[in-house]
Amino acid sequence: MKKMFIICNTLKDNDGIAINKIKKILDENSILYEINYITKENADDNCITDKALVPVDTNLILAIGGDGTLIQASRDLRSLDIPLIGMNMGHLGYLTEIEINNLDACIKKLLEEDYKIESRIMLEGEVYRDGKCIYSDIALNDIVIGRDNSLKVINFELDVNGKFLNRYNADGVIISTPTGSTAYNLSAGGPIIEPNTNIVSVTPICSHTLNNRSIILSANSDIEVRIYNDRYSEESNTRAYFDGNPSVKLLENDILRIKKSELKTDFIKLNQMSFIERLHKKMN
Repeated sequence: MKKMFIICNTLKDNDGIAINKIKKILDENSILYEINYITKENADDNCITDKALVPVDTNLILAIGGDGTLIQASRDLRSLDIPLIGMNMGHLGYLTEIEINNLDACIKKLLEEDYKIESRIMLEGEVYRDGKCIYSDIALNDIVIGRDNSLKVINFELDVNGKFLNRYNADGVIISTPTGSTAYNLSAGGPIIEPNTNIVSVTPICSHTLNNRSIILSANSDIEVRIYNDRYSEESNTRAYFDGNPSVKLLENDILRIKKSELKTDFIKLNQMSFIERLHKKMN
């Protein structure tokens, strides 16, 4: 490895211990690097790291913070095709590989290129209104239809590959990738999915029917969610969220079309721990 791009979330590494230690190791090994800092001022921006900041000869991208920082990096830099690795300064850290207590050993592996690359699928979502696409975005974790500051249920219909599946009255629905299966999907009672599989899960959120089970679909499926009239208000309280942050308001008869994106995210894997072993460690 000759050059690294570092994204440092100063809200997590607020005392600078991690970034300063990494800089010292890289300087000692004559590794070039650039750093982009996430601060209180830009932390809520839809795009935090401009891809133009990343040198073209960058070998890997290191995100210091937690799963959220790593996911945001994957969205911001999705077109660069550069592998990413995360350092956990937060809580569970399902996606991150590096902890502060194993930093030296992990950086050594990165320098020696002693790692594997694991590709993760992403989702692409488009919102259609009156037959025209008004919004599009991608997601590494999930695309969620949810409520906007309201306790009223959302009425929607779900079609898969042009075939009607079901109609729901619910708090929303989560369409999750395997990567996102341990996030909101898990909290909503959805299944945990092995990361390298080519499937997605559809999990209703607090459905007001008996048909509230998650559905597992091929990632190659075309999914459509059509919004129906809010029975209790003329004002729409429904939004579509992409990986939790960017969102768009959904009106009656809007259609959200979801499919697997042609883009993917490549994660660097340092340890030989299996998915089951890692899951056991995180859940206990």
